[in-house]
Amino acid sequence: MPPSAPPCSVLLTRPAAASAELADCLTRQGIEVVTSPLLRIRHADSLPDLADGLIFTSPNGVAAYRGLAGPAGLPVWCVGPRTSAAATAAGLRLRGTAPDAAALVQAIPSDAPALVHLRGAVQRIDLAAGLRTRGLRATDAVIYHQDALPLSQAALSLLRRGPVLVPLYSPRTAALFAAQCPPDDWSRVRPIALSRAVADMLPIRACVAEQPDGQAMLREIGNALGVSAVEGQAGSH
Repeated sequence: MPPSAPPCSVLLTRPAAASAELADCLTRQGIEVVTSPLLRIRHADSLPDLADGLIFTSPNGVAAYRGLAGPAGLPVWCVGPRTSAAATAAGLRLRGTAPDAAALVQAIPSDAPALVHLRGAVQRIDLAAGLRTRGLRATDAVIYHQDALPLSQAALSLLRRGPVLVPLYSPRTAALFAAQCPPDDWSRVRPIALSRAVADMLPIRACVAEQPDGQAMLREIGNALGVSAVEGQAGSH
């Protein structure tokens, strides 16, 4: 952001736990931050029958697996370094990591065991179907739900005052934000999108991260705010 621009506040819309570290970091640097999650993660009641290998595309899936007392020791393939780290911490044997679901479909080897993708209720890519197209044995099962939430009154107040930097990490979150942001407030919104698919959900132009990962998002946030060091959970949801 140019030096002459007015101070910019930040609206964080990821689940509270995922936003906490970034919020603390920005607040320490004198930046006003409001956290208003647009999604609430709700775990399923029980695990499905498991296959010989697992797939996770989000740390939320690993958290749900652990919360439902999923066994350790199984081989696992993951999307993103944070998901991989969470799976390793859960005692699973990491066999591979890819930057996104489409890349993971191609990265899993053809001699992989029967797999189950343990996922959220909302997904953009049918990963299991893509693997079956390659001839692998793959199914999927929902083990958590992403319930939509409204923008808080504090968030709406921030948007009215502006300007507001709004990092958005998923197409669904971007669509929820676009549906709830008052039309008169868009001129004060400065969105940063994890990917082009996220940016396409918005009615205005967004800055798109160079890579679809959390570290690239942190760099874009730092650049936009004019701060040299930005820390936070580098996730994609």
